[in-house]
Amino acid sequence: MNELEIIEIIKNTLKFSNENIVKGIGDDCAVIKLDNNFYLVATTDMMIKKTHIPSILTPYEIGGRVLTANVSDIASMGAKPLAFLLSISLSKEEANEDFIKGLYSGLNDFSKLYNCPVVGGDTNKGDELILSGTAFGITKNPIYRKGEVGDDICVTNDLGRVYCALFLYYKLKYNKISYKEFEKFCQKYPKIIEKLRKPIARVKEGLLMNNFINGCCDISDGLGKEITYFKNFEIYSDKIFKLIPEDVIEFCEEFNLNPIEVVLNSGEEFELLFTTSKFNKVKDVVKNHSKIYKIGKIIEEGQFIDGEEFYGGGYIHKW
Repeated sequence: MNELEIIEIIKNTLKFSNENIVKGIGDDCAVIKLDNNFYLVATTDMMIKKTHIPSILTPYEIGGRVLTANVSDIASMGAKPLAFLLSISLSKEEANEDFIKGLYSGLNDFSKLYNCPVVGGDTNKGDELILSGTAFGITKNPIYRKGEVGDDICVTNDLGRVYCALFLYYKLKYNKISYKEFEKFCQKYPKIIEKLRKPIARVKEGLLMNNFINGCCDISDGLGKEITYFKNFEIYSDKIFKLIPEDVIEFCEEFNLNPIEVVLNSGEEFELLFTTSKFNKVKDVVKNHSKIYKIGKIIEEGQFIDGEEFYGGGYIHKW
């Protein structure tokens, strides 16, 4: 069983709703109608030490990442972040002043960056570190995972660095390289490691693009998975290639990796994947913050890459 199958069971079991719930399960955020034509958007994201948190990350970086992961969903809805809650389960290993201060210093600094105060949560004792965040935002125009036929499909900035960073990390973890070799590669590819350590949610871009895009989601599980939310599309590897940074190309050459496969499977990038019929306008409004790239089109039916049936990608939890 995988997470998509589990989500379907949950959706089919939860029958109760009311007139205030505009969107429940099935998008980056739930959307709740408020008064005065505003919508509250809410999301939650969990990180578990064994599956989500590389051991090379500092407590500060872990704090920044859990906040970024949640706020990125708010950004994808074109909403303004309001507040953040964090429930935390600490094992004996993390239940010390240095770890807790480091974690919450990261939360505090990134909450300033996103203007999203940390306002509470819960603490508990457990067998391993578990972080469960909940973020709230507000907007007059929530953006969903969709597109209109003929829309351009676009991505902010670049993709691939997180995959490469984790590729190195797992080589270290499973003793394929020494720590000295790992450090050498980190020095050679500093931007690759930096994207893993301190990713940034595209909050400003989401707000600026809000009135000029038709659909959006953030790239948390990889482009190969997120693109399928748009249902019918064709994407092109030559266009995807243009958003791959030079250090990722060099890294792929060094380790004999396919750069397109790397991009399709690079999760936790937290860039925005969106659809629009106003590409030039979007490019203009975000020019001081991000670059954007066209990678394909919304079509009437089917999922394709370079004219062939799309083979998917990205990360899906499986049991």
